[in-house]
Amino acid sequence: MCKKRKIITITVLFVLGVAVSYLQWGREIDVVGSMGTSSENFHEEHVTFTLNRLIITDKEKCAEEIIKKCRENDFASTLFSYDVAKPNALYGTVYRSRFSMKGQKPLFHFRYTQTADTLGSYNIVDDPEAFTLVIE
Repeated sequence: MCKKRKIITITVLFVLGVAVSYLQWGREIDVVGSMGTSSENFHEEHVTFTLNRLIITDKEKCAEEIIKKCRENDFASTLFSYDVAKPNALYGTVYRSRFSMKGQKPLFHFRYTQTADTLGSYNIVDDPEAFTLVIE
């Protein structure tokens, strides 16, 4: 009887470990919504992201990963149209998951912008060194 209980306990712990592992590392960051605004020589994107992770320890590292995916246009559900205009600024609202969006509780907001004197001169795809990241 005791041997059966150990096998069941080990099996349950293994399944639980696989489930938690999938929830933390098995899903990709995704775009839920985006809105672009443009003027004559300036284009900015306001994007809502879901991380699809349980735990986020470093918001800055997470924002940098999101920006990298935006620069590479590497999202499963959304492709940005960089052939028309490349963004000169990126504003992001980041949620843990779609479920947390319903509760209106973002993890953080960030902005990836140029300095004021170079406004519109650079874009996030070709000139990432001209941008600064601010997490709110």
